[in-house]
Amino acid sequence: MKSKYRTEVFFDKVSFTFHIVEGKRPKLKGNLFQLSNNEPNNRAVNRVNSDQYDNVDYRVKHYKEKNGRYNHTFDIDIPIHSNLQQGYSSKEDHFNLKVSIFPKNKSHNFIRFEFNPAKLGTDGELKLRGLLIKILGMRMARTVFYEARLTRLDTTIDCYSAVDKFYMYMKGVSCSEIKRPADDEIQSQICGSDQSDIRVTAYDKAEQTKRQLHSVDAESVSWVRLEIVNRDLGFSMAEIREKLELQFKKLSFYRDDFLADEYFDDDFLATVHAEGLNAALSRLSRNDRKRYLRRLEHYAFDPFKLSSRLTIKPGLESLKFLKSTKYVPRAAV
Repeated sequence: MKSKYRTEVFFDKVSFTFHIVEGKRPKLKGNLFQLSNNEPNNRAVNRVNSDQYDNVDYRVKHYKEKNGRYNHTFDIDIPIHSNLQQGYSSKEDHFNLKVSIFPKNKSHNFIRFEFNPAKLGTDGELKLRGLLIKILGMRMARTVFYEARLTRLDTTIDCYSAVDKFYMYMKGVSCSEIKRPADDEIQSQICGSDQSDIRVTAYDKAEQTKRQLHSVDAESVSWVRLEIVNRDLGFSMAEIREKLELQFKKLSFYRDDFLADEYFDDDFLATVHAEGLNAALSRLSRNDRKRYLRRLEHYAFDPFKLSSRLTIKPGLESLKFLKSTKYVPRAAV
């Protein structure tokens, strides 16, 4: 019987900013310092007997980033007990909320939040929502899902079905990278850079796990991971479904059979092998690039089902706790 095609999608980092009226910044800063100065929070987080509904069971560390964009950053370490989402062990019994305020660029009036929604669990969601209310106030906390601007969203897509060897291409990106171990097989491939608004990495997660744990037979397990890092998105969590699907449409995958196609010249294929498709295509003239992309379509396939069956619903579900039935859009006030 043919095995069922299976993919899993989750968000493993979300950061967002709020524009803060200058006169309210001292109040928010005071709220954060009050969290860090409370007596219970001067001790280590009690991860054994902590109360999952107790919003004062956490540890706060305040520091100033040397090379960061903000003058004040608060790391809030919070214990959790409920089951975690995909990709995380039950041993990971805490999560971290990072809050930054007072940007070094004095023309910016933002407060920034960062956390991993896949690590929250049910009680983590309750605690995070409670902390947002303490920091922002009830009224502003209700607007987070609808009005806060996303500055980073990391999406992980795991494919547990057998996938042909492929090369990845991202429209609008000029750089790519191929990493190979001693056996010359592709270990990972990357489109974009650390400075790009979007950076995509594809790799064999089963092989990586085998190397790290020395306990998985990678030959008998199919597990290919796609990691998509989006920066400076400029839209809200309420718009993720529509906007993220547009990002997916920029990605293409081609079976590596094209490496034997005599239509492509040797220099191009050598660059593909060494650096990836984006790097190789960026060095061609506009007409040659279009011509090669048309030819590559003969080898196109969709291993992660980005254009058909893939659903980002699990990722969206991990953020729905930020919705509020009492939210009123500004235009309706």
